[in-house]
Amino acid sequence: MVKFIFAVHNHQPVGNFDHVIRQAFNISYLPFTEVLKRHPSVKISMHFSGILYDWFEKNEPAYLETLRGLAVSGQVEFLGGGYYEPVLAVLPEEDRLGQIARMREYLSGRFGSAPGGAWLAERVWEPQLAGSLREAGVKYVVLDDAHFFSAGLAEKDLTGYFITESDGLNLPVFPINHRLRYLIPFSDPERSVEYLRSFEGRDAALVMADDGEKFGLWPKTHDLVYGRKWLERFFTLLEANSSWLRTVTFSECLAGSRSRGLVYLPAASYHELSQWALPTASSGRLEKAWKSAPEEIKPFLRGGYFRNFFSKYPESNGMYRKMLRVSARVAAANGAGKESLWKAQCNCGYWHGVFGGVYLPHIRKAVYANLLAAEAAAGVQGAGEGGFLVGEEDRDADGRPEIIAESAGAGFCLAPARGGGVLEWDCLARGVNFCSVMSRYPEAYHAEDGVESISGSGRHAGGLRNHVFYDWHRRMCLLDHFFHPDTGLDSFRKAAYGEQGDFVLGEYSCSTASGPEGLTVSMSRDGFVWTGDRRCPIRVEKSVLLRPDASWKAAYRVSNSGGEKARLWFAPELAFAFSNPAVCPEGERRGVSVLRLDDPVLGGLGLAFSEPVLLWVFDLDTVSRSEEGVEKTYQGAVLAVGVKKELEPGGAFEFSLSAGPV
Repeated sequence: MVKFIFAVHNHQPVGNFDHVIRQAFNISYLPFTEVLKRHPSVKISMHFSGILYDWFEKNEPAYLETLRGLAVSGQVEFLGGGYYEPVLAVLPEEDRLGQIARMREYLSGRFGSAPGGAWLAERVWEPQLAGSLREAGVKYVVLDDAHFFSAGLAEKDLTGYFITESDGLNLPVFPINHRLRYLIPFSDPERSVEYLRSFEGRDAALVMADDGEKFGLWPKTHDLVYGRKWLERFFTLLEANSSWLRTVTFSECLAGSRSRGLVYLPAASYHELSQWALPTASSGRLEKAWKSAPEEIKPFLRGGYFRNFFSKYPESNGMYRKMLRVSARVAAANGAGKESLWKAQCNCGYWHGVFGGVYLPHIRKAVYANLLAAEAAAGVQGAGEGGFLVGEEDRDADGRPEIIAESAGAGFCLAPARGGGVLEWDCLARGVNFCSVMSRYPEAYHAEDGVESISGSGRHAGGLRNHVFYDWHRRMCLLDHFFHPDTGLDSFRKAAYGEQGDFVLGEYSCSTASGPEGLTVSMSRDGFVWTGDRRCPIRVEKSVLLRPDASWKAAYRVSNSGGEKARLWFAPELAFAFSNPAVCPEGERRGVSVLRLDDPVLGGLGLAFSEPVLLWVFDLDTVSRSEEGVEKTYQGAVLAVGVKKELEPGGAFEFSLSAGPV
């Protein structure tokens, strides 16, 4: 008898649009369940993230009653896990246990039974999870066979579950069969049954566990699965072959089979994610090596794993490190704000592969909205004069400290070692980080002639190649540019202009002082600016007054420290995460002294300058892969605030700009 475990994992990100979830329900989740009901002898294991359970409770409670009936009849077993679909391995232990308990409580109350196993988001595994999950009451987990291949096991041996352990706590682990994962539902259902038959007589248990969205929501799958009745035909075949093939749940397999032995699995995820997590050049090399490698070598070709996304994308790292900080604050406040914190831990905004992930502004904004809600609930303890709690902390773990200032209504993170820029500007009342933009990074698929989607269809990048530019620095506020005289807006937009100074990537000295208005962060750098064919020593001093109401003012003094006249085109950069290009249209504006920008998502934002400026604006667009192929995504607006000055030796000029919610 061959045992077949068929499991589907259904999930939508925190912050996803309601109409997207509605579409997923209508063309994937609901029709799958309707087909399943017509085949009561077919058993399924199902996992829904808490985001979907919350949406069902609000919008489709009758569907939950249908699921309850399937559970009571024994046809469906529900998998637990982290309620808001976090990568459990990267969470603080308290949050890890809390999210698992939250899911267990919901499933027990809604469906009448506690889950036995746990679904791990993106199947991200780290060895220490075994003990932690077991202590949380998890009885088994499901991982890719790639994890087992990395541990040296052969494909022919993965016909049941294994035991792994940490600190003496044992945890059963089921391998997902990658051949079944690729066959279902993209090949005729007969091929999957034929593959399962090849294990007849071996007391085998085989697992197909994958995203439920590929049964209707992925491109072209709705017609395949329901229009051409792939799922109906597959379930009918399972019933017709019940003499040698039996569908079982994970728990039934555990109860009726013995372990295949002890295994220790390395930190890993599925193969594709391990490739995506690598730096761009290395990702491309791994892909080429994989395509040319003999089959017996492929199991040992591994890339990175989930945490590598934090080093690949600084924006992801910034959100993750802020999450850790907020988690500690919530814990210190006896759990105040923990539900918002847990929502912010949803994995989708922290990485990028086939789907937009960290490149999707609405997903990142949802992460920040929930982190700021958790911060507001937990409160700021120990604020000094000016209303700020101030700290120096290497938040991004690059070996250079940042300045973090937090009040009851605002949060700022400044990077003196990276151009003295403002990395984060939070307004807690609105739940927004005005600086939550995504810089333009090279991706391996930018070099391809076409981009294959996950369903096998492709869309040529075509005209989008005209929008592929790479930033040589991270986009943030108050980076200090000195432009070459022939610089134009288009060359600035393309990041292909003459930067004459060494300030954008330079390190600034820094000090802080609190006063009645707020916190002043004073930064300065002695650097150089090329003027003509010579290098002129220039000193830039900027004092940034941060106010508890989430407004700020940057006062500049730029001095010529050399012995010759210097012609300077000074242009501080601003980068704002506007929701659409109409808020701050591209182009050049002359003589600008004040500017009001009204955003339907962020709210109003006001800018003021101490003298009329030449203002350049360009749309910060990224070109990233999606399930459809590639797409251009608006991340926000980059503004260059330009002033042109001639300084005699020893001369200086002063300039200031202010910004705040309005």
